[in-house]
Amino acid sequence: MRKVLTIIAVCLVVAVSLTLYAQSRDLQPMMKEIQPTFGGVTTGMQSRSMSAADVAKNADKLQGLFKEVSGFMQGKNITDAVGFANDAANAAAELSKAAKANDSDAMFAAQKTIQKQCATCHAAHREQLPDKTFKLKSN
Repeated sequence: MRKVLTIIAVCLVVAVSLTLYAQSRDLQPMMKEIQPTFGGVTTGMQSRSMSAADVAKNADKLQGLFKEVSGFMQGKNITDAVGFANDAANAAAELSKAAKANDSDAMFAAQKTIQKQCATCHAAHREQLPDKTFKLKSN
């Protein structure tokens, strides 16, 4: 019982820390990490140039990044974006699990879910500036 309580306490501290860290970190650096990580996973899966262990490692990284995005969006009170980021984080966890099991069908399904969540959020909350960079839309 004591171990369970310790694990719960550690998880709670990590969750609060991630939320506070995400709120203090700007969105653009997070996106600049997500894009190449996700792009590399997608390319690696399609060309089979990335090992399953590498896919899992990058999927774990994506999961953490999407949790950060969720915390950032929560701090901005953009509720639907919190949901998109949480769904993407869950899909990244599924991608990692599928990669570790070498289940390519599940890997591609999780990859498509991440892609869909990103596209939906970007369509709703991303604005392109004249210099071709992007910013969070003002709501």
